[in-house]
Amino acid sequence: MPPPRPSVLSLLLLLLVAVLLPFAAAAAAAKHRPASASSPTAALPASYHRVSWASNLTLLGSASLLPGAAAVMLTTPTRDGVGAGRALFSEPVRLLVPSSAAPASFSTRFTFRITPAPTYGDGLAFLLTSSRTFLGASNGFLGLFPSSSSDEGEADLRGVTTVAVEFDTHRDVALRDPDGNHVALDAGSIFSVASANPGVDLRAGVPITAWVEYRAPRRRLSVWLAYSPFRRPAKPALCADADLSGLLRTFMYAGFSASNGNGAALHVVERWTFRTFGFANSSHASPPSEPPAPLNKPLLPHNKPMLLTGNHHNQHHHHHHHHNLLYKVLGGVLGGVVVLVFLIGGSVVWLSRPIRRPSEERMVPSEEKPCGTMSIEVVHAATKGFDSGNVIGVGGSGATVYEGVLQSGSRVAVKRFQAIWPCTKAFVSELAAMLNCPNHPNLVRLAGWCCSKDELVLVYEFMPNGNLDCALHTMGGATLPWEARFRAVLGIASALEYLHDGCDQRILHRDVKSSNVLLDGEFNARLGDFGLARLVSHGGLPHTTQPAGTLGYLAPEYVHSGVATERSDVYSFGVLALEVATGRKPAERGISVIDWVWVLWGRRRLVDAADQRLQGRFVAEEMRRVLLVGLSCVHPDCRKRPGMRRVVKMLDGTASLTLVPDKKPPVMLQTPVNQASSMNSVDTINTAFYSCR
Repeated sequence: MPPPRPSVLSLLLLLLVAVLLPFAAAAAAAKHRPASASSPTAALPASYHRVSWASNLTLLGSASLLPGAAAVMLTTPTRDGVGAGRALFSEPVRLLVPSSAAPASFSTRFTFRITPAPTYGDGLAFLLTSSRTFLGASNGFLGLFPSSSSDEGEADLRGVTTVAVEFDTHRDVALRDPDGNHVALDAGSIFSVASANPGVDLRAGVPITAWVEYRAPRRRLSVWLAYSPFRRPAKPALCADADLSGLLRTFMYAGFSASNGNGAALHVVERWTFRTFGFANSSHASPPSEPPAPLNKPLLPHNKPMLLTGNHHNQHHHHHHHHNLLYKVLGGVLGGVVVLVFLIGGSVVWLSRPIRRPSEERMVPSEEKPCGTMSIEVVHAATKGFDSGNVIGVGGSGATVYEGVLQSGSRVAVKRFQAIWPCTKAFVSELAAMLNCPNHPNLVRLAGWCCSKDELVLVYEFMPNGNLDCALHTMGGATLPWEARFRAVLGIASALEYLHDGCDQRILHRDVKSSNVLLDGEFNARLGDFGLARLVSHGGLPHTTQPAGTLGYLAPEYVHSGVATERSDVYSFGVLALEVATGRKPAERGISVIDWVWVLWGRRRLVDAADQRLQGRFVAEEMRRVLLVGLSCVHPDCRKRPGMRRVVKMLDGTASLTLVPDKKPPVMLQTPVNQASSMNSVDTINTAFYSCR
């Protein structure tokens, strides 16, 4: 149910505030902000290109974005699978000019943390590489270079050059590491040309800020590290004389790489700033008018946490810039008034029309007719006035679930939403989905619904045996038999096929997981909780949204792009199938069930993944089928995942199984690149960009 329609006057006031407030704030800020302020919200020099973790990144291997694109996670807490990850800025950075043999100087600053899960991995590295697709080995190689035993990796590395500054947390004697806590320069090889003590504990699990600077004329690379992101130490931890001109190409990709090896740690990069300097001036990106700060001075002034030093201007220039900014703000205010006039006119027209969408026609309350198929009085009586003693759970959207008994004697589960946003949105999404898929034996049946000024309620048939998560993991030692498990996997597959292909509109569930699979009196599985569901017309494309759901069940491309498709539901189903067959949660003791099963498949020991609590009491062919279908559904490349119709046929044995590779393929994700960007054109020589949380 959408929120109540505001009055014309209140809406116009809101529009007035929305249009004028940003300009007023900008004018106040321009008036009072010191000209030298350098904060994340300050105006950036023209040479800076702002990027976010959710855009302009290419992710390889196990790399992924944290929820909300707050940071990039290079590895997952697992000892199996790929074990290495890489995140690169998708656009190459110019480091050479054809007419000159001298490379550009560059500097970068980033904040990272290495958290044991529960042990330590190999560490992470900042790198410049000529390849956007190559991912190296784990086991001490930090994903930078192939292992010496990998002929395939050596072939992949032909023509690829890599310069890296590694922050190593594991001592590998064979790779000539001095200890398990050092910073080093790798110039074209995993064998470092220089290394040093970082001056901080890289394995402390706390944020650490690193500054890396290469001065091409001096042929010197310096690295500073500190726990504080605000002030660079006076003395570098590593100062290496190295001529990188033979390794740097005209264009190279900047980014980060990490690996876990035999350990298990989270390698996360939270903030990143990068720039080149030393080229001639250009119309698009001017180099600093003063030389870069000397090595014994911090690039950033105290308490200026975001940007590296950009173009410097004298006080007179700042004075004129200050007045120009005020003029621009005043012009913006006048323009805002004009826009407001158009908004008012459009609002009057909009407010004069009723709001109705076909899928919501039956959901919008009105004074002329009751809203719902069940009165709120009936619901109150069934739940004894929503008595707290009748609460049996809380939904993912914050709704409270009560057990109730109707006058007919039927037991029901009453899902009560608060009549506030975003609970209202979850109610509308769930009701729309249930009204568009009324009949399927493996979907929880909607018995009724009602909404009033203060109450939003969905009434479902009662599921006496709880949910699949409890049946698998917390039933007090009782083990769900294989027959019920196989029936549950096949039933949920059939339900998803119906949602994707059998309804008038395609329904994307977006939260397929074991706790949302309910069990009736005969332990038949029913898919429920449609609070995150989205309706998409057949052949239509879903909108980009903030990724929603439960970590461990989310497809990597969905987390990366925010675009949910039926293939992201397929991925979640694959995780569920593996969970049911193995009895393991998606991530248990720091080990991903996907990686664990995939390793056993590669070793030709697939059925060894069966839940040991079953004590061999299962049909081996059915177990093998469920595990292989699960692996095919969680393929890192969403294009190679089967649709749910084929999944159902593979599970019931009427279709052959899809081919599953022996080794889990690496994840490669790429966000759209701004084609209009001139960052790497011939004219744009000195470049700079930053990303932030």
